[in-house]
Amino acid sequence: MHNLAMLRLYRWHSAACKQELKATYKKLKPPAQRRAIREYITCNCPIWLTGSTDTETYPRQATGLRDWTAAEALKRSREAGAKDTAVHGPTLADCIQEFLAAHAEHVGARALQQYKLVLNRIQEFAHSRNRHFIQELDVDLLESFKTHALAGLASTSKAGAVGKLKFFLSESYTRGWIKEALALKVKSVVGVYEEKKPYTEEEISAILEQARKLNGGVSGYATNGPTFCLLLEFMLETGLRVSDAIRFDPAKCVKSKHLWIYSFQPKKQRIARASKYINAYLSTKLKTAIDTCKWFSAALPFAYRTPEGSELEQAVYERMQEIGKRCSVADCRPHRLRDSFAVRKLLRGVSVDDVSKLLGHASVAVTQKYYSPWDPRRDDRLERVAHESRSKS
Repeated sequence: MHNLAMLRLYRWHSAACKQELKATYKKLKPPAQRRAIREYITCNCPIWLTGSTDTETYPRQATGLRDWTAAEALKRSREAGAKDTAVHGPTLADCIQEFLAAHAEHVGARALQQYKLVLNRIQEFAHSRNRHFIQELDVDLLESFKTHALAGLASTSKAGAVGKLKFFLSESYTRGWIKEALALKVKSVVGVYEEKKPYTEEEISAILEQARKLNGGVSGYATNGPTFCLLLEFMLETGLRVSDAIRFDPAKCVKSKHLWIYSFQPKKQRIARASKYINAYLSTKLKTAIDTCKWFSAALPFAYRTPEGSELEQAVYERMQEIGKRCSVADCRPHRLRDSFAVRKLLRGVSVDDVSKLLGHASVAVTQKYYSPWDPRRDDRLERVAHESRSKS
């Protein structure tokens, strides 16, 4: 049976070109003239494509090309791709798009963007080595990708990228896109995390003093130094991330026996069926100061506009960078207030387990990874273990 599936290229002639061609073929009868104009390919008008292959239909669409040779190559690749799909399975590009669409339900926008960046990199790397189908991936290609395409990343970023790549490979194996469990064969990368750098007490005093002096501009945090200073004190006393601190709503605080309890959903958390809530604890002095200060907006004390996206977080960061320059504090940024909160608690004898809960970490292992150097109890435990082991010997 004759196969009618085929693709066809044609020029989308401009009005001027079409008029000129009509004059050229004026002696032809209308049907023959229309066919001659349609099949005329030596001009520079845009090239379009229409038709179908064995697996896909292409409505009329622009190729984005004007060179006929290049358009012919595109047509052949589409036709060959349709045939190859039946032999090699789905393309890597199609699998990535399908994975991202399904994964969007389980992670936040930021994590999804990170997956997209990593998978776009592996797609470009594979295509540069003439691998277009997911079943053409192998351990050698993936290890080369880690070595060369991820060479410029910090170890922590590289570890995260490889982890996301391995998750994609695991899902691909589960869904039958690949026949080999590549995720088990690709070596993970261990990230070397930089030691946290809390502020010294002298730096904290200098930062707060400069924050109170802000009084410039007609909008933003510089217009209200005392309240901006309260925002920094709030982060220092509660350990909240800046993304959660700017969304603080005093109306949601409940008075307990000793402190005010603020229960909230952290902005940074995995998408799950049950949302996670964290408790932050405010002294009466701080709560009263926030209630009676000049708020940045009628709805929230620390947000001068609706806190959507990360615009306000960036504004706090930029303001602190400027404050750092004025008081000669290097690397002056909001997250170091959270680090200072954690270190202060540990140095005052609070257990690392309790500090982990106050910070809202997913596990105490995360807290230990970042803050164990400041845990005096750790040294006491190690000394006791060493002593007891010696006594037994």
